[in-house]
Amino acid sequence: MRPPDGAPNVLLILTDDGGFGNPGTFGGPIDTPNLARMAAGGLRYNRFHVTGLCSPTRAAMLTGRNHHAVGFGSIVERPGGWPGYSMRLPPEATPVPQVLRMNGYSTAAIGKWHLTPDNHQGPAGPFTQWPNACGFDYFWGFLGGDSDQYDPVLVENNTVIGVPPGEDYYLPTASADRAIQWLHGLRGHSADKPFFLYYPTGCSHAPHQVPEEWSEKYRGRFDEGWDVCRQRTFARQKELGVIPPDAQLTPRSPELPAWDSLPPDRQQFFARQMEVYAGYNESNDHEIGRVLSAIEEMGELDNTVVIYIWGDNGTSLEGTPTGTFNELVPLNGITLTYEEQAKLIESYGGVDAWGGPTMRPHYSAAWAWAGNTPFQWGKQIASHLGGTRNPMVVHWPAGIQEPGGLRSQFTHCTDIGPTILEIAGIPQPQTVNGTPQMPVHGTSFAYSLNEPQAAERHSQQYFEMFGNRAMYKDGWWAAARLDRAPWDFTPATLARFAPDVWDPDSDRWELYYLPDDFSQADDLAARYPDKLAELQDLFWAEAREYQVLPLLGSFSVYYGFLPPARAQTTFTYYADVRNVLPGTMPPVLGRSYTISADVEVPATGAAGVIVAAFDYLGGFALYVEEGILKHTYSMLGVTTYTQVSSTTLPAGRLSVAMEFVADAAKPGTGGTATLLVDGRAVGSGRIEHTVPQRFSFSGGMDIGRDNGEPVSRSYAEDSPFPFTGTIHKVVFDVHPDNSAEKRRARAGGL
Repeated sequence: MRPPDGAPNVLLILTDDGGFGNPGTFGGPIDTPNLARMAAGGLRYNRFHVTGLCSPTRAAMLTGRNHHAVGFGSIVERPGGWPGYSMRLPPEATPVPQVLRMNGYSTAAIGKWHLTPDNHQGPAGPFTQWPNACGFDYFWGFLGGDSDQYDPVLVENNTVIGVPPGEDYYLPTASADRAIQWLHGLRGHSADKPFFLYYPTGCSHAPHQVPEEWSEKYRGRFDEGWDVCRQRTFARQKELGVIPPDAQLTPRSPELPAWDSLPPDRQQFFARQMEVYAGYNESNDHEIGRVLSAIEEMGELDNTVVIYIWGDNGTSLEGTPTGTFNELVPLNGITLTYEEQAKLIESYGGVDAWGGPTMRPHYSAAWAWAGNTPFQWGKQIASHLGGTRNPMVVHWPAGIQEPGGLRSQFTHCTDIGPTILEIAGIPQPQTVNGTPQMPVHGTSFAYSLNEPQAAERHSQQYFEMFGNRAMYKDGWWAAARLDRAPWDFTPATLARFAPDVWDPDSDRWELYYLPDDFSQADDLAARYPDKLAELQDLFWAEAREYQVLPLLGSFSVYYGFLPPARAQTTFTYYADVRNVLPGTMPPVLGRSYTISADVEVPATGAAGVIVAAFDYLGGFALYVEEGILKHTYSMLGVTTYTQVSSTTLPAGRLSVAMEFVADAAKPGTGGTATLLVDGRAVGSGRIEHTVPQRFSFSGGMDIGRDNGEPVSRSYAEDSPFPFTGTIHKVVFDVHPDNSAEKRRARAGGL
């Protein structure tokens, strides 16, 4: 089909884990000249809302439907056993890019996807939730929740293309390069076909990594700490008019320390965390600016609708109050003291290496709180505006009559799709490929572009994430927050919310009237109990209608409600297999397992990696050094264990193996790792703690080499340290009955 006459281009920009009080364009301390440029020529929206978490916001934004209604009640890595937590987009909710493509648009997505279920991210698919199947002609980026900025595993269309070569690689720069390349290629082929470019950046999600010249720009700017930073941001927000003059600054949570209570060495460490985060964000805005400039140089910026959304949720509190050298540590439910962190940071290069390639850092939760000024809380906390209200700028010279204005109508991420379709002149389809479509839950905000005082049309909206919940209606906001810090995934805390323990009705509800209370500072629950009861009833009605129930459906995996995700218990890989993504690797966590390899060692001996998964900040490798078989297991970079054979490998065809016998079938179990050659034990050692939930969000597993950052630093200088013998196959055995006799019988004598 041909697009409607005059249909504009659309550039939809979505940054990650950014807060209302981050960008200078909205009063924050981070320089954002390109966001400011778009605001000066367009409109700022100060009451735009998201779901409170990554995948759900993306699903809602790209379909125009509420996130639970399309199966995304949580992040895609955490499926549950109920429809609202299935992480499966239903055919009744065709994504907007698909509708645009069917109506003559060229479409591309460059950057973070985060809508493909973990166990679909391999060459067998299914590919129904990869970007190409969701309406994009072209995709380049990464499928998961985040990526190392220096060492990503990349995907192009339906193929994992792996780790890019070169030492100076930086993913945000490469993403802008690829977006510009796609735009130029499109125009070389068709001079007038409108495009939809979805540009979801990985920044500012952890790991917070940026070249030093960007973080150095902020050296010393945060030495006065998060309390002063928040106060100054609040004052600038009023000066800019992005918050009302009577808005109140909400107080610091008691879970977070006052800056003045910290000794000078800690203050210096924490200030460096924010310097890196700020530089990371400004660098990202710079790369976005390169894409904008490319469109302008093509002569098409005036008729391109640019929607620039700063954050798919509020800033992330998941770094804990101390910050963390490796973002996966707290997400695995592991708690480190400040002193433990400091010792580990020194081992990875010290404070000045924060932001470089040796760590995957995440800043302190207190900086995240400051980044959500003037609101309470942040990411995950859908009950409060710190988690759900984010800056949005719309730039469209051909369609905005009075640029530079502010819009304060309630808007929501489900409104993005309907707005784009209305501006493009494309009706929402009632059926797609014979499948009737569910109603769109969002409301176009195109009406507000040239009517600053128009009454809001999206006047009712529920919110829910990890049990944190709210109900908005006609300016009123009722909220209930789970009594769990968003960085706390420890087993003891999660146990408090098991279904036979936790009673949702015991949670305390708050009530706010936002037209008079922009920052959600004045709790009116005691004053208006009838209004609170009305909104509570409405929330439960919405929860039933949109598949929100049961609350905490995404935590079901912690409480044993689900069968194992994969029935397969043996996994065979051949020597040319590379870049097996984290969600499709064999399920070795919390259980006994065996890695067996059928190899040939030449007469001159062999060296190199047999199998390696991820890297020294979480991963494992079976390899040969100087003829000696070794196994290294990194428990998230906190502790590393290595087992070494007592003998040199003989020449010829051999079976080599690592057999891990767990102490118990439970997350984080300890156990004993034994090395075997032709079934004979040649070395062993204890692994006191294994990774409880996940090794990595980025990186991959390779056979015959170790792509990207190495698992063992002992062979780092020889990376990717390819195996110099012959590998016929590598077999993982994760059968529940993994006794030596049964394992060897299943391996057929390997």
